[in-house]
Amino acid sequence: MTPVILSKTGTGRSAIIASDSFQNPFNVGLVVTTSGSPTYNIEISMDDPSTGTPAVWAAPSGFSALTAAANGSITVPHHALSINITGGTGTVTAYVVQSGVR
Repeated sequence: MTPVILSKTGTGRSAIIASDSFQNPFNVGLVVTTSGSPTYNIEISMDDPSTGTPAVWAAPSGFSALTAAANGSITVPHHALSINITGGTGTVTAYVVQSGVR
């Protein structure tokens, strides 16, 4: 996958990116940077964003209530990913790469 950059300033949800849930093995790598003092989650959805805005979101293990830069991977297959700033002020930027996708 070509790296995708998501960024969000202020509270609320960022743009949504689609993941290819049919990749095997499934792995999405993330490097997240912050400026200011936001509290945020990286959230995934099993809802397909091509059929409308996902309604159900959850933060995978290790990506909830973060307040600083983070990195890691998500191995739970999902259809959508976004940043959700839940408090504080500032900007969160996520650099996202899914293995096996060009």
